[in-house]
Amino acid sequence: MNNTYKLQHTVSYSEVDSFYKLRLDYIFSHFQNIADLHSKEMGTDGEALLQKSNVFWVLTKMKLKVAALPKSGETITVETWPLKAKCVRFDRDFKLSNNDKIFVMGSSEWCTLDYTTHKLRRVDSVAYPHDMQFREDRSGAGELLRAKESVCDTDLNHTYRSSFVDIDTNKHTNNIAYLRMILNCFSPDEFEAMKIDEFQINFLSQTFYGDEIKIYKKKTDYGFYTEGHCNKTIVFNCVIELENI
Repeated sequence: MNNTYKLQHTVSYSEVDSFYKLRLDYIFSHFQNIADLHSKEMGTDGEALLQKSNVFWVLTKMKLKVAALPKSGETITVETWPLKAKCVRFDRDFKLSNNDKIFVMGSSEWCTLDYTTHKLRRVDSVAYPHDMQFREDRSGAGELLRAKESVCDTDLNHTYRSSFVDIDTNKHTNNIAYLRMILNCFSPDEFEAMKIDEFQINFLSQTFYGDEIKIYKKKTDYGFYTEGHCNKTIVFNCVIELENI
């Protein structure tokens, strides 16, 4: 069993923004896709774990360290590897590169919930290859942190209702959909003017088809802080650290 999984991909026109750069939501999508492919090879994909352990995967945190964004037509290598599981946490790192040039470094944190009770399950109760030779090196994205700032009514940017295209196989709003809600807080020119250094999103609660999600955006001394609320519950929060502040 390989402890690392790689694939090559050519950035397509449909994945870039108005400046021909690979959008962050597609970077997240590539990372989630390669994690799924590797987990299938490991026998720990969603369907396998449901059958073996009656659990399902939940992504709790994702962080990107952005050196540069590849452009339409560039060929990139997407790489992922899991770290040794601890207590209730499964960490998995990523890199997006082209030969010796690193574009994006990523880290993610996952947990498993019992399918029947929806309660957190310890890693030693899950059919996972705990004796695998795990890599110990990290991607370079940095430590995954908790993020919390206060927002108020004047920080409300827009409201979004979760629709058919946002719902995943677990029948809740997909993580990529939340990321797109965050990106929609900015105009193309605003986004182009920003040089993103780090981007971390923490997934705190679930929403479902038809739920109304309020998206808050706050300017900070490091960049921007965003939060999603549904029925007075914080669904996600996100820290965007900029290089040019």
